[in-house]
Amino acid sequence: MVDIEKIEKRTIQSFYEDGLTEIAMGLIFLILGGYFFATTVVPEGSALGAVLTGLFVFVIISAAFLVNRFLRFFKRRITYPRTGYVTFKKKEPSPKRRVATAAVAAIIGAGLAVLYGLSPSVKLLFPAINGLLFAVAVLLFANKVGLLRFYILAAASAVIGFGITAAGIGDTEGISLFYLVFGAAMVVSGAAALIVYLRRFPRPADDAAEGPDAR
Repeated sequence: MVDIEKIEKRTIQSFYEDGLTEIAMGLIFLILGGYFFATTVVPEGSALGAVLTGLFVFVIISAAFLVNRFLRFFKRRITYPRTGYVTFKKKEPSPKRRVATAAVAAIIGAGLAVLYGLSPSVKLLFPAINGLLFAVAVLLFANKVGLLRFYILAAASAVIGFGITAAGIGDTEGISLFYLVFGAAMVVSGAAALIVYLRRFPRPADDAAEGPDAR
């Protein structure tokens, strides 16, 4: 009997085994880390500080757009000619799931606001909180994908976050350092996976099709 779940999981694994997604996500973390670091360097109340604060949403959207282009470009040049094109059917989240996601985000945000109101020193815990939240997110993703290196990244997220907090680096400085270090860890993990992938799957001599977006 055909094990459909096993086939689906293997298909998902094949999409991530080249390491490009980790590199792309790592770049987003590095960009955000650089942004947060810049906000700590610029004097509070300065015009440049106000500009940086106003550019936060723009930085996130721009980073996501550029990294998505990066991922599509290298998937076409590296992955598709070697192991083919993999696409997934997009599933629209149900209204209940959207409400649940919004509720969880609201609870987390409200909880952090209450903690900060009760004790401003809770800012010291921000790196640990970020590390724990991303560790849970990556762990859930790792369970879905089933690749060992994502479990390692989940553990690394928690260790980095708690390590920065233990070092006494909190608030925006700690968050920027967490994003920079964890982003670098993701890039290194992705680069290592990419090297293994390139050795396992040499590029075909006849240059196979590069996927539906090839030009």
